[in-house]
Amino acid sequence: MEMQPDSGTKARLLAAARTHFARRGVKDATVRDICADAGANVAAVNYHFGGKDKLFMAVLMDFLDKAQAAYPVHMGLGPEATAKERLKAYIRSLLYRLMGDGDPVNEKLGQLLSTEIIEPSENFEIITERHVTPHHEALLSILRELLPEADGRTIHLCAAGVVGHCVLFDNAKQLIRRMYPELILEKQSVELVADFVFHYALAGITRMGEPT
Repeated sequence: MEMQPDSGTKARLLAAARTHFARRGVKDATVRDICADAGANVAAVNYHFGGKDKLFMAVLMDFLDKAQAAYPVHMGLGPEATAKERLKAYIRSLLYRLMGDGDPVNEKLGQLLSTEIIEPSENFEIITERHVTPHHEALLSILRELLPEADGRTIHLCAAGVVGHCVLFDNAKQLIRRMYPELILEKQSVELVADFVFHYALAGITRMGEPT
């Protein structure tokens, strides 16, 4: 019998997969368990998403769509904001999306996103097009304003440095907790990290604009 479209089933699968991927990771989460929690037939994942890997991308896309709505790149700044203000907003936005907002599921999904950024999987291109590339272009625009005389290579290296610091604080969160217990990187500490990364990055960017 042909399976009929069911937006309710698709939404339940997405919600169940979000929890399973966050708790167990992509490798250990199973389609059977996800479908059981969603009250769906095991064939539903293939029907609605095209397989487990694409379901994972759908979970990340949903996570990023909601995170972008909550923490946009400009973080509420107006058009009159300076490049420095926009740089700090960009860093805060990225760290909240990566490190989470105190919700343990969001924190885990942010870690999974960081892993994808470092080593993209086959289906990550759709997220790159919708989220990563537009956000990166916003960062490049800020850096070009801060370094009007810099060449393209310098601009891209500075952008990699900004993003790399943010990803490091997310990926190394557990190690940082053990080595520096005073830096408990929970929701309230995102602002602390954002302030540090901003000043650290700005110092380097400023130095790159000085004559050698």
